[in-house]
Formats: sequence, structure tokens, C-alpha cells
Amino acid sequence: MLSIHWRYQMTEKPPYSTVFNELMSECFRLNRSFLDVSQQLTEGAGVTGTQWGVLAALGQGGEPSTVAETARRLGLARQSVQRVADVLADTGLVKYVPNPEDKRAKLVEVTAAGGALLADLKDRQHAWVDSIVGDYSDADIDAAIQLIKNIRQRISL
Repeated sequence: MLSIHWRYQMTEKPPYSTVFNELMSECFRLNRSFLDVSQQLTEGAGVTGTQWGVLAALGQGGEPSTVAETARRLGLARQSVQRVADVLADTGLVKYVPNPEDKRAKLVEVTAAGGALLADLKDRQHAWVDSIVGDYSDADIDAAIQLIKNIRQRISL
């Protein structure tokens, strides 16, 4: 995407540049706000917002997955997910189980305690979402999701 910028003289700005830059800035601020909310929602639960995110990703689909698969789904480095998974294993929220397809890459399975915590945090999240959604229609939210996905896909090319 940087090559687009170079088509214009240094003094010219493409017409969409200012608006897109504002969107980018708002996304940064929104991300920070979501991180803050995740910390508030996990308060007293014994996990951080980051740990909750990894635990939820590990619990997605109901089947154990490897740390590498989970990291790819989250768009994070495998090493950072590994560190969080190790903490979750130390606290009994997940456990490592043998992977019949790969002896070196163990599967990570959410334990009953991890599942119960996820259910509690999901209830907290739903209550928070209900307090935030307000007058936004499903169509409004779907349009925002689609725009964000499209931008993310263009960036990832």
C-alpha cells in the first residue's frame, strides 16, 4: 500500500488520505479502549485480558489446537501465545495433551475450570455489550465489521 503514496508528489495528498488516516487513528484508540475494557471485565477473575483472549481462542471450536494454530488465528507471534498458554496451564485453565499428528507440537485443551471461567467472562462481556450497543443496528455493526475485514485483508497481502 505504500507504493500508492509514491504516485503523488510529496506536497499533494490523495483525496482519501486524511479520512483514512483518521480511521486508522480511531482504530488505534478503539483498540486501546477494548484492551482497557478487557482488563475491567477480567477484574477479580484471576486472569488478565490478554490471558482471557488466548483462553477464548484456545476454547474456540471445542477441540484442542496447537499454540501455533491459535497464534495464526489471533494474528500473534507463536512465542507470545506460548508464554500465555504456559501461564494458563500453570493455573489449571488449560492442559497440554499429546498430538497424534505431531509429537513435538502438543495440543492445548481447555479444562473444566477454564471452560467455567470462559462462561463467566462471556456473561460479563454480554452484559457490557448490552450496555454499549445502544441504537446501533445489526446492519451498522455488520458494515463496520466488513470494512475492517476488507482493510485488514488488503494490509495482509
